[in-house]
Amino acid sequence: MKKVMFAVAMVSMLFMVAACGAQKNELDDGYALVKQGDCAGAQPYLDATIADPEQLMDLAYAYFLKGQCAEKAGDFEAAYKNFYGAKVVTCYAVNEEIHVNFNTYGRSEFCERIIPEKLAKLHKQIGNDQTVEAIINTMDEVLNARYLQRFQKRLD
Repeated sequence: MKKVMFAVAMVSMLFMVAACGAQKNELDDGYALVKQGDCAGAQPYLDATIADPEQLMDLAYAYFLKGQCAEKAGDFEAAYKNFYGAKVVTCYAVNEEIHVNFNTYGRSEFCERIIPEKLAKLHKQIGNDQTVEAIINTMDEVLNARYLQRFQKRLD
């Protein structure tokens, strides 16, 4: 079943890339650098995506990539912060999805299983419940402020 879902996701991604003319953005550049192992070089691109994402899932994926880089560097608090941000945004996207499709199922897997497992592992490595709670509160404030800013822009 996982192979079928992966194949469907890959075909869907190919169609999306073809449809958008394969235009690269900051997230694409950041992903390419992360894939090459250059997390430091990827940070400005990922930060630019987080500051002004083209789509909601771009925001989630930028946080996810930053979480991977921080985890690889042994910065478990930063990893927790970024994976938590990815989870909140991904779960929001899943909950707001109007048309359920294979992408929705894939996102649900990240929202409900993959990222929560990473967060549980990182929580143990951080070892301090108050630190984790502070990270969650900070990210909730950041994400709420970001959504409110976007909403306010639409009202002006």
